[in-house]
Amino acid sequence: MKIVYSSLLLLIFGIFGSVLAEENCIYEYDPSKTSLEWTAFKFTEKTGVKGKFDSIRVFGKTKDKSKYTISEKIKFQIDSLSINSANPDRDAKIKKFFFGSVKGNQKLTGNFSEIGAGESGNAKLNLQYGKFKTSLPVSFVWKEDTVEVAGTVDVATLGLTQGLVKLNAECNDLHKGSDGVSKLWPTVDVKVVSTFKKVCK
Repeated sequence: MKIVYSSLLLLIFGIFGSVLAEENCIYEYDPSKTSLEWTAFKFTEKTGVKGKFDSIRVFGKTKDKSKYTISEKIKFQIDSLSINSANPDRDAKIKKFFFGSVKGNQKLTGNFSEIGAGESGNAKLNLQYGKFKTSLPVSFVWKEDTVEVAGTVDVATLGLTQGLVKLNAECNDLHKGSDGVSKLWPTVDVKVVSTFKKVCK
C-alpha cells in the first residue's frame, strides 16, 4: 500500500512540476525567423509575381507567456524600398512609380488584432501607408511555435491606385497576356510566417 501511495505522490508531483515548468516559459519574437511574402498579379489570366520585403522592424512587447497574445502585442514597420522580387529592374520601377506615388516616409506600418487563442482562425491585419489606413481579414494557422498568416490587400485602400496606374503604364508591354491586354491587378496576396522562440527557466 505504501508503495502504491508513494508512486501516486511521485506521479502527482511530476505532473505538477511539469505545469510549473510550463508556466516559467515565455515566447519571444525572433526576427531571424520571420518573413513577409507577397504575390502580385498581372495579365488577364492573373499570373502571380512573387516577392518579399527585406527590411521588417518589429517593436512593442515582443515577449509574452502566451504565443497567442504576443501576436497582438507587437507592431511592425516595413521599408517599402526594401522590396525584393528577385528582379532589380522591376524593383526599381515598383519603388519609383508604385510606392513613390504616395508622399511620406515610405514606411508601411501595421499590427494584428482580434487573434483568438486557438491553433487556427481569423483575425484582422491593420495597415497604414502615409495617411491611408485599412483593416483587412486574414486567416492564421499555428504549427507548434510557428504561425502563418495570410490575406489579400486591395492597394486602393492604401492610396496606391494612382501608383498602380503609373506602374502599369511604365511596364505596359510586360503586363500583356495572351489576349494582348495589359493588366495589373489591384489585389496583392500577403503571407507572414514567424516562429517564436520558446525560452524556459
